[in-house]
Amino acid sequence: MDTFPVEFFDLLSPEIRRLVDDGALPQFTTPHWTPVAVMQDVMPTSRAADCVALLETSLLPQLKLMEKPIPADSISGMTENYSEKLAKTVRVRSAMLAPSKSKAAGIAHEIGLTQMLQSESLWQFAQAITGRKLLREVGCQAICYGRGDYSGPHNDHHPEEEHLRNGYVDVHIMFNTEGVYSQWLVYEQSGYLSEAVELNSASGVAFYLLPFWHYTTPLIAKIGREADARRWLLLSSFVLA
Repeated sequence: MDTFPVEFFDLLSPEIRRLVDDGALPQFTTPHWTPVAVMQDVMPTSRAADCVALLETSLLPQLKLMEKPIPADSISGMTENYSEKLAKTVRVRSAMLAPSKSKAAGIAHEIGLTQMLQSESLWQFAQAITGRKLLREVGCQAICYGRGDYSGPHNDHHPEEEHLRNGYVDVHIMFNTEGVYSQWLVYEQSGYLSEAVELNSASGVAFYLLPFWHYTTPLIAKIGREADARRWLLLSSFVLA
């Protein structure tokens, strides 16, 4: 596999495509509403492995470390009991793919990744699952979690951005290498960070109706596979119409 398919639907297994055609997929309009819907094992295993191999050989060397540790004075600087505050902390490797003129963005275009993330079928899929009308313009990003990488509690609210302040939809296309043992998404429900879903599958897709509070636990590698344990997250962001 040298390039991604132009249309996202061409990656999906026949079983998942039938569910899409039948409208039998989890949606945000169900009685047990949550701000996120996660689907696991949405592609044939061999196809997911081909996607991982392409990402590892072409895009991985171009990703930049994005890290924001816990401030050194987050404890020593406190003067009142229970007054602690913690902004988002994170450690991952990442690259913006669109809009961007970076080398990573150029490679993503060469291997057809950007085109797939901006495809008609992915846009239609996002609208069908969320029940929202979405603008056709798409922002794209690649994120890669390695051993111990995580994203701390945050809500992805952007009140200073007029086009985002009323909410937006992120679609995560996910792949794991065989070295991954576990990584969890934890998210809010009824005012508590009480819901969690395991993200360790060969392939998956998640739909986020933002903003809401959530975090990703540190990636745990299989013993002896620490160096090659990675979870890929290919992200398309859609603005509400």
